[in-house]
Amino acid sequence: MHRIAFSLALVVCALAPAVAQDGRALRVSASSATIQPGSVVLLSVTTAAPLSKLDGRAFGRPVRFWPAAETGEWRGLVAADLEAKPGAYDVALTGADAQGASQTGTIKLTVRMKRFETRRLSVGAEFVNPPAAEAERIAAEAKRLASLFTQTTPRVWRGSFQLPVPSEATSSFGRLTILNGSPRGRHQGADFRAASGTPVVAPNAGRVVLAEDLYFSGNTVVLDHGLGMFSLLAHLSRIDVTQGQDVERGAVVGASGATGRVTGPHLHWALRLSEFSVDPLSVVTVLTDLKEPVRAQSGR
Repeated sequence: MHRIAFSLALVVCALAPAVAQDGRALRVSASSATIQPGSVVLLSVTTAAPLSKLDGRAFGRPVRFWPAAETGEWRGLVAADLEAKPGAYDVALTGADAQGASQTGTIKLTVRMKRFETRRLSVGAEFVNPPAAEAERIAAEAKRLASLFTQTTPRVWRGSFQLPVPSEATSSFGRLTILNGSPRGRHQGADFRAASGTPVVAPNAGRVVLAEDLYFSGNTVVLDHGLGMFSLLAHLSRIDVTQGQDVERGAVVGASGATGRVTGPHLHWALRLSEFSVDPLSVVTVLTDLKEPVRAQSGR
């Protein structure tokens, strides 16, 4: 049985950036014409005059841009929620040059339907309904994570993202799971086969903003990559980093395991962008060919 969700088609031919009063317009290109719910598209923006800043907004959330010194462009990642409704949507861009002159642009995104997999499982009742005694802890942890994901810090990630373990994903992002006959929501990450003790590495540079045991995800590390992007690495057998620590791409942050509410060892990698859950594999794919120098981290 399949459930219906939605995918996005980026209508490149409909790009119609508004012209600023000084006659200069934002020119926008996209990495792909079509993306799926929870995926991302990379925008590249150029203009006749250098910009001092550039902001955007799509699907009710900010699109955060950064200057690419190696090309003179500005770049930004647009994400869409799993629950985006069919229809046409605008991504609005507003920039300013060194003299403060405003430049604006708009691109259209069209939401189309897509089918996601549904998985039915029968498991022990203890994996479906947490004990009442844990309710306060669960609520507090959920609130804490939600608060973390609202933070926006300077960008520290560079170039492409790598997989946190050397194996392929074994579960699909967006899949609906039905446990013991009851829908339990969509899978908002990617799972990887990983025997207990397999080193888990940072997908990209970031700061550790959480490193502790959580009820559902067990031993968990959350990395803040900057510009509203976070990686959550869950079910670890051990944690090798501490909160506040800066890590580089590929640095070991822990080891895979089976802690938390799981039935066996594996790694769960979730990624948030502008508070939306996005498919980590989409980010890996979109940024694979991104050419930019990888610079050493500085304090934030």
